[in-house]
This record gives sequence, structure tokens and C-alpha cells, in this order.
Amino acid sequence: MRRNNFYFKSFQLVILSVLLTMMSACSYFPAIAPIDQNDSEERPPVHVEGYPVATFFPDLNIDFKEEKIVTEHATPPVKEEVNEGDQKSMRIALTFDDGPDLKYTPRILDILKEKNVKATFFVVGIQVNKYPEVVQRMEDEGHMIGNHSYSHPSFTKLTKEQLKQEIDETDEKIQAAIGYTPEIVRPPYGAINDEVRAELESYGKQVIIWNIDPRDWDGNSVEDMLDNILTNARDGGNILLHSFGSKHVENTVKLLPTAIDRLEELGYIFVTIDEL
Repeated sequence: MRRNNFYFKSFQLVILSVLLTMMSACSYFPAIAPIDQNDSEERPPVHVEGYPVATFFPDLNIDFKEEKIVTEHATPPVKEEVNEGDQKSMRIALTFDDGPDLKYTPRILDILKEKNVKATFFVVGIQVNKYPEVVQRMEDEGHMIGNHSYSHPSFTKLTKEQLKQEIDETDEKIQAAIGYTPEIVRPPYGAINDEVRAELESYGKQVIIWNIDPRDWDGNSVEDMLDNILTNARDGGNILLHSFGSKHVENTVKLLPTAIDRLEELGYIFVTIDEL
């Protein structure tokens, strides 16, 4: 009998100990309120760096600095906008050699007018003499005009006297067409050396070459020329094209609208040579 009482009292002590332990443990934890599913969806999530976004405890605020855990409310990344000033720094120039004529040059001018794009035309004196009205249209529509020689020779093969004659005669034709002479010159074929450059500069001319050549003069396809331009496009780009000179200029006319659109999509603005 005494043994039974001993077991019973021992059992009571065990139960009491368990209860006391449970009561003591509860004092260390706050009460956990039920989660309102609708409420949790409306609150911003907590972002812990390196872990998924927590959506169940939006009010959790833990800062374990040693572990570099961030628990501030997450905000979506803001896409950096390019302002107008930044886009204006991406300048590119369309330049056209060898014109004018009555077949291709007017069509090129039509496209440029439709797209509201200004370009630079390096004109040949013989052609200016034939079609001064086309040069006048270039001027009226805001394009820049440069000297491209009178008969399209290689400048490096000319004497100083011949070089001066090529420049002067072209200047005269341009003067007659638009009332002034240009300050820029592009050597045919890009043929230039230090001596020729110095001579041209002594006439008050600035020598302009190019740094993007889609080789429209070589009969390249529209697709190949477009790929060349887009691959080599850069701020300060100077694209060599032609408005006269061969049947291949037909592809230049076909290329132009798409090239303009694609470059503008990339953020380029078209300028004349003096604005590069």
C-alpha cells in the first residue's frame, strides 16, 4: 500500500514538473497572433539578402549586421533613364560623296526630309555645274556641303597647281549655286598624305575622311551594309555613302530608311560634320 502511494506521489511530481517547465518556457516567447492572409498580401515583403522574399512575416525586423543580412522592405529596381542630354552625346553623321545627279540624289534628299535628318554632301564640281539646283535644294533643306574636287582625281597624284585648280574650280561652282564656298573637303578615294593635307589646310580647308564604310560603292547588299553600319556605329561616327557614281547607289537608296530607323532606335542622333 505504501509502495502504491509512493508511485502515485512520484507520478504527481512528474506531472507537476512538466507543467512548471511548460509554463516557464512560454514566458520566453511572445504570443503568436493568427495570420490574416488578405492582410499579408497587402503589405510589402521583407527582403533578406541571399534568401527568398519573405511574405508571411512582413513586420519582421532583424538586423544581423555581422552576417550582412538586410531586412528592409524591398523596392523594385528602378530602370535608369537616359536623358536627352545623354542621347545627344551619341552623334553620328551620314555623308554622301560624288553627287549631285538627278536620279539618286533627289531620292536620298526625299528620304532625309521625310525622316527629318540632316546630312553632309561632298559634291563634285562637274556635277555641280550640271545640276546646281540640286545643290541649292541641299542648302535649302539644311544639309552641309563640302568640296570633293572637280573631276574626282587622286590628290596624292597631283601637283600643287593641279590640286589647287581642283579645289578652286569646285568652290566656284558651289559659290555660284548657293552663294558661299565650303570649309570642308574630302579627298576622292580618301587619298591623303601629310603634304596634301598641309596644302589643303593652307587653303583654309578642313580635311574630312570617314570611319564607317559599308562599301556601298562595291555593290554590297542592303543587308550586309546595314550589318556593317550597326556593328561599327559609335559616338562620332562618320558614315561614307554615295549619292552618285554607279548603279550600286540604288542599294544605298534602299538601305537609307532602315539604317536611319535602326540607328535612332539605338539612341543616335544625326548631325552634320561640323556638329560631330
